[in-house]
Amino acid sequence: MILAVSGSLRRTSLNSAALRAAARAAARSGIAVELDQSPRRLPAFDPDLEADPPLDVQRFRATCVRAQAVLFAVPEYAFGIPGAFKNALDWTVGSGVLYRKPVAVLSVAPQGRGSQIRRALEQVLTALDCSASWHHVPIHPSLLDGTEIFDTRVVSELADVVMALAARRQPRSDGAEPVLSA
Repeated sequence: MILAVSGSLRRTSLNSAALRAAARAAARSGIAVELDQSPRRLPAFDPDLEADPPLDVQRFRATCVRAQAVLFAVPEYAFGIPGAFKNALDWTVGSGVLYRKPVAVLSVAPQGRGSQIRRALEQVLTALDCSASWHHVPIHPSLLDGTEIFDTRVVSELADVVMALAARRQPRSDGAEPVLSA
């Protein structure tokens, strides 16, 4: 299973829409992509709660453990990582649940925007010892149909991102070949 996490809390987020479109495209290829909305629900990171974290944190960490790879779609906010998304990542650092997982980072910003997010996110991913691939699939807001993306060119590019990530999946701890389908 590939875990997909949006760095945006907006209901009409292009990042979230891109992840939903990627999940639909991946399903047609037999790859399971689980969309996670945890950044919206997680309390502020508190190192004093690491040993006995709140239930929403436990659930998020359990999902991270099950994931063989992770797909992030993150907008740049104030030249960095949006606060709720950074908070979600902070909850994973001490637990190691994302440690060395293959990660793909998707940028959907129009050309010339979103360049600062990479530097900020690379620092966090370095702390997690994650190997990240970076993908830019520019999506204009006009391609959003309500809260979904159906443009075939964009959906095809998003499918390519998921397929590339699936090829980098993390081996299972029991040595068996990982299976990313449902």
